Amino acid sequence: MLDHLALSFPGHAKVAFAILVVAAILIEEGHRCWRRRGRPSRAEMASAVTSLTSGAAFLVVKTLVARVAITALALIVYERYRWWTLDLTDPLVWVGVFLLRDLIYYWVHRAEHRVRVLWASHMVHHSPQTIGFTTAVRVPWMEAVYKPWLGLWVPLIGFNPVAFIVLDLLAAAIAQLYHTERVRRIPVIDRVFVTPSAHRVHHGSNPEYIDKNFGAVFIVWDRLFGTYEPEVAPVRYGIGSKQIDTPTEALVGGYPALADDLRRLPTVPARVRYALTPPT
Repeated sequence: MLDHLALSFPGHAKVAFAILVVAAILIEEGHRCWRRRGRPSRAEMASAVTSLTSGAAFLVVKTLVARVAITALALIVYERYRWWTLDLTDPLVWVGVFLLRDLIYYWVHRAEHRVRVLWASHMVHHSPQTIGFTTAVRVPWMEAVYKPWLGLWVPLIGFNPVAFIVLDLLAAAIAQLYHTERVRRIPVIDRVFVTPSAHRVHHGSNPEYIDKNFGAVFIVWDRLFGTYEPEVAPVRYGIGSKQIDTPTEALVGGYPALADDLRRLPTVPARVRYALTPPT
């Protein structure tokens, strides 16, 4: 019975997540307008449109990739090649898989900052010059192409990939809520979990904040692997001179510039090395 509930719950969780995202954005924008006694500026509206366009493209591609390719493949792996069969009725199984998911996310996220070909996609998320709930939805569609393949460890260890959607949506909901400046530092919670303060640091372009605080839900990975940085100086957002200000720029990310750089290199090995080196 509990197995059946775990497998039927993802559809309801998706609806709840969509409601959360829309409600969070509307409340934030309404509160901002109330404080200013006026409408958002033209620049704020343009940035919001860019973020929403990026998020919509991500959802379309993720739906196509996940439903057409990855879900079918994940179910095949689960049915034929899983190492174990994890019990969905055991709460410790859910906690353990969620912790493992967060650890793997930490290293994938860190790679997105340290590998040029991945940063060309991920830089879209870091491009807003402010932080808010609309920033959270500025997710590049390219991530929906490569990240689902990295999740095949889930069926391989014997956790049903359909039930895993619940854990993905839980992490996404938490990520939505820590993209804000409304909440200041929470020292006790900040020792274990990613808080808005810790994630503001991650979005900072201050030299001391670059490539810090990669965790999704738990900040302990950053503390353990030496990438934690507390919020002390005011955060400067954005990615410097390589800004992404329009929907078109958000949809192509840094790949046109990367392609230009690669064309200047004489050999294929040199291009591969360059694509895998850290961005400047």
